[in-house]
Amino acid sequence: MSVVWQQVGSAQEVESPLADVPDPERPGWLRRWLWLPALLVAIGVYVARRLVADPSGEVEMWLMLALVAAVTVTAVAALVRYRDDQRLVQERRAAEALRADARSTTGSVTVSQRVLKDGTMLHGMLTYPRDGATVDDAWSLMVADGDAPGPRPHDPVAVWWAPGSDTAIVRYHRGWADDVRRSAS
Repeated sequence: MSVVWQQVGSAQEVESPLADVPDPERPGWLRRWLWLPALLVAIGVYVARRLVADPSGEVEMWLMLALVAAVTVTAVAALVRYRDDQRLVQERRAAEALRADARSTTGSVTVSQRVLKDGTMLHGMLTYPRDGATVDDAWSLMVADGDAPGPRPHDPVAVWWAPGSDTAIVRYHRGWADDVRRSAS
């Protein structure tokens, strides 16, 4: 399950209808296409190795090292492309499911924090009811210095989810959380 955080600017925006869910961003061209030049280099080194008649031991060693390096870069870049494509398909399905049948509920979060150089990294568990069961999803959120404060432990949050989707959209505003706590008391 993945959790998408939306820290909104006012308490009224927390429960406003879920606007059009944006399509996921595609990775950059280098990340998508690095495997191709690496493969061409590997083919070129292989052809060079086959064309060199009776190479010295040192030349053969360097050609083999270059071939191994090029094949390794090709394999890693192809794996990165494959995983990016899988993630992109999953995020597109989630966006379509949320557009078609988004459901909202109120959940709560547990919070741990780690102070970093540029802000605070918050992480914890999101708990909310879904299809008659209680779901626990791990989440993380980077709150930069100067941004609106992140959630406190056990704060309520507004959660949007859709059947058939592994993605939950979470909206939070501290004023809204305080209002919900007051109304529940």
